[in-house]
Amino acid sequence: MSRAHPFFPPLIRFTMHPRPLRRRSTLSRITLPLLAGVLALPLFAAPAYVTIGTGDLNGVYYPTGGAICRLLNEDNSQHGLHCTVQSTSGSLANLADLAKGEVQLALVQSDVLYHAAHGTGPFAGQAPNETLRNLFKLHQESLTLLASATSNITTLADIEGKRVDIGAPNSGDRVTSQALLEAMGWQESSFTPPPVASPGNRLEGLCNGTLDAALLVAGHPNQGIGDLTGRCKARLIPIEGEQIDRLLKQHSYYQRSRIGANLYPGQTGGVNTFAVTAELVAEASLPEAEVRTVRDVLTNNLKQFTRLHPALTTLTPESMQADDIVPTHPGMQDAPPASTLVPDALAPSDAAATDSSAAPTGDAAAPSPEGSSATTNQEAAGATLPAASGATTTNPDAAKVLEGAAVGQGEPLSGASTVAPPSAATTTEPVAPAPSQPSGALPTQAPAAQ
Repeated sequence: MSRAHPFFPPLIRFTMHPRPLRRRSTLSRITLPLLAGVLALPLFAAPAYVTIGTGDLNGVYYPTGGAICRLLNEDNSQHGLHCTVQSTSGSLANLADLAKGEVQLALVQSDVLYHAAHGTGPFAGQAPNETLRNLFKLHQESLTLLASATSNITTLADIEGKRVDIGAPNSGDRVTSQALLEAMGWQESSFTPPPVASPGNRLEGLCNGTLDAALLVAGHPNQGIGDLTGRCKARLIPIEGEQIDRLLKQHSYYQRSRIGANLYPGQTGGVNTFAVTAELVAEASLPEAEVRTVRDVLTNNLKQFTRLHPALTTLTPESMQADDIVPTHPGMQDAPPASTLVPDALAPSDAAATDSSAAPTGDAAAPSPEGSSATTNQEAAGATLPAASGATTTNPDAAKVLEGAAVGQGEPLSGASTVAPPSAATTTEPVAPAPSQPSGALPTQAPAAQ
């Protein structure tokens, strides 16, 4: 420090010793490059969450959604996508929840999906839904006609004039049953109105004598049907004939179906009918990376997936290809290749490019192989339902799903699950080149608690 003359106080000044400046300069030379390096690292995205809208607890939609979530959650530390399953009243409720963002994936009957996309059937008077996108076509769901043990119903024609439940209003059961009625030339007034039943117990009339028959859409084997055929001696009635043949020719979203023999107590032969397919759908706004993860997990673990419920055993990579009812989600396609632009300074000159004498004689570098999702051959895992009340399976993994153990990592089997918040995380473009990731992979981060 230097001091001015005492008679000139305004000229007092303080001079900092130069050594601290040298120390700061040294510190900057060390820390600034480290900071720049940290900022150049790719940022990890927060975990993403998807919830699957399914159906009743004793149906097939719920364990199917549970099987998907089980596979996703087993490896979510690798891909960052967490899954929960939600019990709902079925296809129409799932589409409504999907539109509101309460679920990100939904299981929907193929006929209901068609009507939603075209503004017909239960969606008459509404604008066609152009935002729905398909991921997979899964198992068949047969229109199933059950007759009570005390009725004299043996054929489809016998139900006219009887007490028949055709499905709850605004349900997938009602949509498909209505198609059958139109094909047969029947109206709702063609049947004796059945007594009003509670929504969760509408088929109990087959047991207590207040109902002669009921129509429902179900994948087989089905726990609820196993209970009715075992406890109440309800019988499966074929749905076949010329009218059904014409219906199948008119509507491609219906398929001929046969319920296998010995699936239920007292059912010793196969039963002919027609079916819809269970479609796994999403909104077009669902990020492609998340869809690609679902695609890769299901295709890479297809053999395990088909073992998680008997209704899934016939699935193959070919049968799971989505129909053209609605467009396929872009995430089901491979990711676009990364940009391979070369800086101008490294690009060969025009002269070198055109001078054949300067061309290298060595072998050209082969492009790196693209990652592919290997699929496994489908392995049939037959299962039959014993005569005891309620459907069970001989497969331990399938039993876990039917009990709800496979749903969202220990989620209790009780009503609707809590919907996980959709991911709002975004990733930042890295400054330095980052290693490429396989198709469908998300940045890795420790899984969040479910």
